[in-house]
Amino acid sequence: MSLTLVSRLDQSTASKKWDTEMLAYVGALPGTALGCMYEIYEALSHDISTIESFAEILGEITAAALIIGAALFAAVSAIRNWRLAS
Repeated sequence: MSLTLVSRLDQSTASKKWDTEMLAYVGALPGTALGCMYEIYEALSHDISTIESFAEILGEITAAALIIGAALFAAVSAIRNWRLAS
């Protein structure tokens, strides 16, 4: 970007608060994708005789979505909003 273009950017957009709830939902998407990819890897690489219940698989995918995705994105948003307020 040229200096003239940078100087014309609206400075108020940088000071807006991030929506923590929406970012948690957005963060759950890559978390769910990672959880599904892990389950596919686990199914292909482990012994066929060990069968996991659907509830166990769903629980692992949900845990990945909540911990990896939603919590991480929400924490980043909360820290950014906190630093913006001070």
